Amino acid sequence: MRKLTTRQREVLETLEGYVATNHYPPTYRELSEITGIPSSSTISKILHSLRDYGYVSWNEGQPRTLRITKTAS
Repeated sequence: MRKLTTRQREVLETLEGYVATNHYPPTYRELSEITGIPSSSTISKILHSLRDYGYVSWNEGQPRTLRITKTAS
């Protein structure tokens, strides 16, 4: 299994907490505000990496379809 960077782990843990509380995933903007990562491009790159590593998945072109498939722990 590939080891996550500190940023990737932070984003994944933030996603886990957000989904546990709200029962739906955050938007890129919401995720950016929560993590303090100002660039939506950076958020996108991190989420694509997490998808490539098998931690998340989503339906392209559909909002709020992100699913956590593997936890950070």
